[in-house]
Formats: sequence, C-alpha cells, structure tokens
Amino acid sequence: MTFRRFLLAGSAGLGMLLVSACGGSSSPAGQEPPPPPVSPAPPVSLSFQGLDGYIINELYQHSGVLLAASDDGVHRQNSSGNWVAAGLTGYDVMAMSLLTEQHWLASTVKTNQDGFPAYLLYESFNGGSDWHEIDYQFGLAGENEAIFAMHYDAAAQLVYATGIDVLASSSDMGQTWKAVHGDFGGFGQPKTALTQSADGQTIWYGGQGAIENGVFYQYDVASNEAIMHTDLFPNPSSIKAIRYAPDDPDTVYVSAEGGIIRSTDHGQSWQAVLDNVNFRFYFDLIIDPAAPQRIYTAGWAKNFTEPQPLIIEWTDDGGASWQQYQYPEQDFFGGVRSMILVEENRQQVIYFGLFKGGIMRMPLP
Repeated sequence: MTFRRFLLAGSAGLGMLLVSACGGSSSPAGQEPPPPPVSPAPPVSLSFQGLDGYIINELYQHSGVLLAASDDGVHRQNSSGNWVAAGLTGYDVMAMSLLTEQHWLASTVKTNQDGFPAYLLYESFNGGSDWHEIDYQFGLAGENEAIFAMHYDAAAQLVYATGIDVLASSSDMGQTWKAVHGDFGGFGQPKTALTQSADGQTIWYGGQGAIENGVFYQYDVASNEAIMHTDLFPNPSSIKAIRYAPDDPDTVYVSAEGGIIRSTDHGQSWQAVLDNVNFRFYFDLIIDPAAPQRIYTAGWAKNFTEPQPLIIEWTDDGGASWQQYQYPEQDFFGGVRSMILVEENRQQVIYFGLFKGGIMRMPLP
C-alpha cells in the first residue's frame, strides 16, 4: 500500500487530501513509471454559513426555501444567504414536514417542569412566522410518543411518521394517526430514517432495534406488508438515511453507524460501499445527479462534548475507492449530522448540518 499527500487550497485555507493506492510493483529498470490517473478536482471549496453552536438535526427544502431543524428551534435561509430564526426557539426540533412552501409541521421535544420530555407537534401556515400546537394523538392511551421522522406523500395527501417501533400515517395533516406497520408503544430505539420511492409504492424506514442492532423495513404500500433488513452492518449500529439513486429506481443506498451499503435489486441483496470505518456514524449521503457514480458523505465520531474535524469523503467510482478532504479549521465541531443537495444559480450545492458546528456550504465541481 502506498500513500500520496497533496496540499489543497480551499476557501478557508489549506487542507490535506489522503489518497491510498493498492498494489504497485516497481517499473522495469530504465523505464519511467506511468503517470497516475487523473481524477476530477476534489471538492474543497467549503464556507461556513453560521449557526455556530447549534445542533442541526435535519436540513429541508421546499420551493427554494431552505430550512434547518435544530436543537433550538427552526431556522431558514433568507434571500441574502443568511440564516435567521423561524420560530420554536427553546424547542428541540426533531423532524419537519413541509406540506407547502408556507405550511409546515414540526415534531419537537422539550423538558417539562417535572423534568420529563414532552413531545409536541406544531404547525405553521405562514412559513414559520407563527406556530400553534396541534392537539394530536400519536401513541397509545392518550400519551404521545416522539415523532422522529416525517415524510409527506403529496400524491396520496398523507403524512407518514416514525416512532420507536411504528410507521404511522395521517390523512388530516397530523391531527390523527394510525399505525400502518409496527405498533405504538413498542420497544427499541428511534427510527429516524424515512424515505419513499418515486412511484410512491415503497416506504423505507429504520433506525436501531431493541438490542442495538441496525434495522430497517421495506414497506409495500399496496400489500401493507414489510420486509425487515437487519444485521447488514457490524453491531451495534443504527440506520441513519435511505436514499434512491437518481438514475435507477432499483438502486438504494443505506447509511448508518458503520458505513454505507447499496442494493441494486431493490433490497433483495446488499453490498458494502463504505466499510471498515470503526463504527463511525454516517447520517446521510449525496449522489451527484450529473454523475451517479460520484457519492459524497461525511461522518460523525460519537462525541458530544469535544470538537472533531470535518472530513468530507467522496468516491468517483461508486464506492470502489474513496478520497478524503479535512477542513483545516482547528478546535471545530465538524461532526456531520445532516446533508442536503440543492440547486443555486444552476449549480449543485451541498449543505452540511453539523453537531454544535452550524452549517457549511460546498458547491459541486
């Protein structure tokens, strides 16, 4: 194994790119070794966008509106590119559903006067200017469970949400919920990953099971049946995101504590895309729509109190090899908890939501 070091100039200074190469027998005497293959320019143009100190739980976009659900309320990006408060200050906003550009739902938690978590669902009809609490039922016996993820199926006019061990749906924009798979009051850990196929026929959701195992479900909307996928990562693990490839409806990626896997046959078989990561958390991944073999991700080492570097990882060949770029800022909370791909002025841009580090922006090359 040989290693080559390159110093790369980013928008905030110098970083280091480490590229590993396997094999490498020496060239015959008297001959120059062949030049290394030329790869696309690495993505090193990172810029800090603000919200330092906030935990960015999730990033969302609807009709050009970019939002951040944080541990201290909702924030939105204004026309100048700055992030401003959009309500629910003092609440940990765990998940949102953007029904329209102005109509939003937000699942929150806040410690009550008795020291227990209170799970509340809020609604805004004017893009976060005002919020009101929804009198809703998501659980058993009049007690609301936490809603960890939400997804709006606009075609079916249904809001889907996940709890500890349930996938539920609401046809009245969050007021009443019915379990479509699993059960309210179940055991385990949060199911925070939730996505739906483009044709609306498959819903994927997952997180962690009762024995700290990574588990996710492939739910068929028509048959109301689900396939459980488990133990596809070294345990303990937790599923963090499930994403479809932009060019193939049968190709699905899953990121988790422990790396990234892929299925090219809609869940029948799985292959490792990024592994041997020593239980590092990968909360999301981005597939370049112009070049689907190029995938971006960034991880989080499970550390709640100390800074850690921001490390961007990407592959140009669908996961056969990976490269890294480390943001040069020291004493920085660079663990990535959310990612989103948006289009700005005809250019694809990735935003990274950090754990206590705010938001970073990276245009794609």
